[in-house]
Amino acid sequence: MGRDTRRWDALTDRAAVHHALSDPGRLALVDHLLAGDRTPGELGALLDMPSNLVAFHLDELERAGIVLRRRSEGDGRRRYVQLAADEVAGVPLRPSPAAADGTAPQVLFVCTANQARSPLAASLWRALTGSAAESAGTHPADRPHPLTRRVADAHGLTLDDTDPRPLDDVTTVPDLVVSVCDRAHEEGFDLDVPALHWSVPDPVGGGRRAFETALADLERRVDRLAATTSATT
Repeated sequence: MGRDTRRWDALTDRAAVHHALSDPGRLALVDHLLAGDRTPGELGALLDMPSNLVAFHLDELERAGIVLRRRSEGDGRRRYVQLAADEVAGVPLRPSPAAADGTAPQVLFVCTANQARSPLAASLWRALTGSAAESAGTHPADRPHPLTRRVADAHGLTLDDTDPRPLDDVTTVPDLVVSVCDRAHEEGFDLDVPALHWSVPDPVGGGRRAFETALADLERRVDRLAATTSATT
């Protein structure tokens, strides 16, 4: 009997992923991308790795389908590196699910207008972890985007009752801040707590499908962050 071509191709893809992850430097890069996105420069600083070596390793990881590099919606000269998926060619990249008694941190999610991505992320965090979460904006809009409410309702999510609000209105100090907007992240905000960045495309102006895509992206990231933070607490 002949070789099963599809199965052999799948094995080849798995082997390529294992090969890409066999280098300690590349595995370390993936570990730093589990919770959030980084620029190549940030990854190099974290690992004390020269830029040419970072670029080489990222090329190898991208070739294997493990990471992708996305242009910032704020500063177009900047690229953010992110995991392409939680699993590539059957090889899991994320931590094992957290134990039932794992404690998830209280998170503040930030975007520019606080009318779509950040309130959806906060709602997902509360729903998936049972821990507290809030959202705010660097330049909040007058009201939530109508599609934010529709998409949340369709997925059984409960949004905050408040309208978009500025960071100054947040009175509870979170354990962690996650920016879900390139512009807000690059503008910066003065909060002396650990911070992560998720480069999630802005769904506003893209219709219902763009909101559904953003929600799916946020859900994967929230689930991965919950496993990552609980695994390290």
